[in-house]
Amino acid sequence: MDLKFFSRVILGPIRNFTLSSSAIQKKPNVTSAGIVVIGDEILKGEVLDSNSRFLAKELHRLGLRLRKISIIPDDVEMISNEVQNFSRKYDYVLTTGGIGPTHDDVTYEGVALAFNKPLYLHPELKDICCEFYRTEDSSGAGMKLAYIPKSSMLNYKTVSGSDLAYPMVSIKNVYMFPGIPELLQKTFLEVSPILFRCANRFYSRYLFCNLPEHKIVTQLQQVVDQFPDVRFGCYPKLFHSVYKVKLTIESSNEDSTLKAHARLMELIPKNCIVEMDDA
Repeated sequence: MDLKFFSRVILGPIRNFTLSSSAIQKKPNVTSAGIVVIGDEILKGEVLDSNSRFLAKELHRLGLRLRKISIIPDDVEMISNEVQNFSRKYDYVLTTGGIGPTHDDVTYEGVALAFNKPLYLHPELKDICCEFYRTEDSSGAGMKLAYIPKSSMLNYKTVSGSDLAYPMVSIKNVYMFPGIPELLQKTFLEVSPILFRCANRFYSRYLFCNLPEHKIVTQLQQVVDQFPDVRFGCYPKLFHSVYKVKLTIESSNEDSTLKAHARLMELIPKNCIVEMDDA
């Protein structure tokens, strides 16, 4: 990964380019997403994967249901197979990592193979790389960033109204993000409200108890049966000084969420419910 390159074109001030931006066609009622994390360093434990957690929280905030996270090595065949599989199953596929000038940056190759597309030198990306690396040599190391799957789209537009200096590349329903956490977060926050639109939203409430989970199983099951459109989570907390279980109540219907939360509050003894600011 060329940190210097990405830091300047993504983390630095967003510049206005006169290059054309590509429009994305949205499917109606898109709700599912999958994340493919790419990198040997993740699988060896050399680098902590914070990207999938960040993306999971942000996709949930946008109203998309994340179905699966996969972590795979820097291997063209494995990237191809996983991207193919995810692309068939989920409405949106996000990859992180493997974008850069070095030998192990093979995400573009893997995604190209997944869709049976050749890599080609995109003229707009060539101009960007030539400007940054101050070269006209299309075979130089930095130019690897300009070779993308044929028929890919360049996504420049951001919520701030300016254009990204280096676009986020996508093909079909696959969106390829950088692996460096600061760069991924910056890029995602700039483009996600435009690219990942969904009419759905999640409404959540939380309840904290100072009882162990086996003491509230009956009450919880009663509410689960009563509200089939609501998702419930029960998460024990060991050695906490205030509570022992965190309950989550969530659905796409705000009224159902509020009613389910109120019903739980009725069933669990009031002296066992703990007030917590941290949701």
